[in-house]
Amino acid sequence: MKRKLSMLAALILSLGVFTACGSNQEADQGADAPSQEVEESQTEGEDKEEVSEEPSEEEDQANEAEAIEVVFWHAMGGGQGEALEKLTQQFEEENPNITINLQNKGGYGDLNQALVASMQSPKDLPIITQAYPDWMLQFDNAGMVADLTDFVKGEDGIEDYEDIFPGIREEIEQDGRIIGIPFNKSTEVFWYNKDLFEELGLEVPTSYEELKEVSQKIYEEKGIPGVGFDSLSNYYVTYLKNKGVEFDGSLDITSPESVEAVNYYNDGVKEGYFRIAGTDQYMSGPFANEQAGAYIGSNAGEVYIKEGVEDKFTYAAAPYPAENAFQQGTNIYMFDKASDEEKAAAFKYLKFLQSKDAQIQFALDTGYMPARKSSVEDEAYQSSDSSIAPILSEASEKLFSRPLVEGSQQAYNDIGSLLESILSNKDADVKAELEAFAPQFESDFAQ
Repeated sequence: MKRKLSMLAALILSLGVFTACGSNQEADQGADAPSQEVEESQTEGEDKEEVSEEPSEEEDQANEAEAIEVVFWHAMGGGQGEALEKLTQQFEEENPNITINLQNKGGYGDLNQALVASMQSPKDLPIITQAYPDWMLQFDNAGMVADLTDFVKGEDGIEDYEDIFPGIREEIEQDGRIIGIPFNKSTEVFWYNKDLFEELGLEVPTSYEELKEVSQKIYEEKGIPGVGFDSLSNYYVTYLKNKGVEFDGSLDITSPESVEAVNYYNDGVKEGYFRIAGTDQYMSGPFANEQAGAYIGSNAGEVYIKEGVEDKFTYAAAPYPAENAFQQGTNIYMFDKASDEEKAAAFKYLKFLQSKDAQIQFALDTGYMPARKSSVEDEAYQSSDSSIAPILSEASEKLFSRPLVEGSQQAYNDIGSLLESILSNKDADVKAELEAFAPQFESDFAQ
């Protein structure tokens, strides 16, 4: 903001000299302009003079250079978008020279398409973007993703970086580089009808074997499936992980572990004690309507459970019933095309979003989990009315990420479709179906 400081020298009425001093003026964005003392000597009869302190053209350009805009592409809509806007406004108030230009690109699919479409014209890419790690593989391979290691580990970096859960950090660390900052994260937990479990004297399961036993007991006593899994792809990847098998290009889809994973679920569906979401799309609906005693799904699904259950029964949450639990969600990545000033400003924003307090606020506003251990254990989060808060510290110690390799996303999608087909057909031959699918699975990773 340009300001003008004018001083009028008085007429000399005698041989004495009149001295005037300028006063401090508040400059733009809260900075104080230096006071300036101007001393004028004028002889009797001289005209008044105006002394101007209007910034020169060079000073104007310098001030404009200090104002930095960071374009941020994202897919947060509704309440999630409002939560992001609230945090961004707080950041801008604390950093008035930085403007975060939030640009919602629609849903995740729309955002991914926008990124891919801009790959051939890097100048059209934003400074930072929300993205799933798989999306960024091609950008990283092309040298277009900024290495944030020096920012994170530098003097003004993230001092408590190790406070971010290991299972989340491993996803943003590639080849010794830190290439992203965690954003909206979730993991799978065990949602159950607490009243029903107490009535039947059931203990919360901690293994797949116990999960099967609990499901069978509910089916025998109540005639409804005991458990269902929200995501079939997540189920398959997590089951294999807990058998020591990674979901990557070296996986033999027809291996004994793979067959066992599918049969575990398929046997339960055939006998009635397991179910899939099917046309309900998500298990929160059947669970809330007492058509299933429990289910495994995202911790971020509580808002739908609470809305559906109302006062029909008391629900509760527990950690995933196995040693390892799948973590999902997006990270925020920076493009290397940004100038040094833009990178510095963007990282300052990313650092803010990853701060303990911001993580707590975003989690409470959206239902996503904080990425930080200190945030999860903080009283402000623990004392919330979320059923997730009391169990998330333990649940977060189980986190793992799917290996980040070319083709894994397509393979992940395809295995979900295959399981949907198998589990919907009680006459399906699991081993034969997996053998027929093997060429497609291999080609997914060969892309």
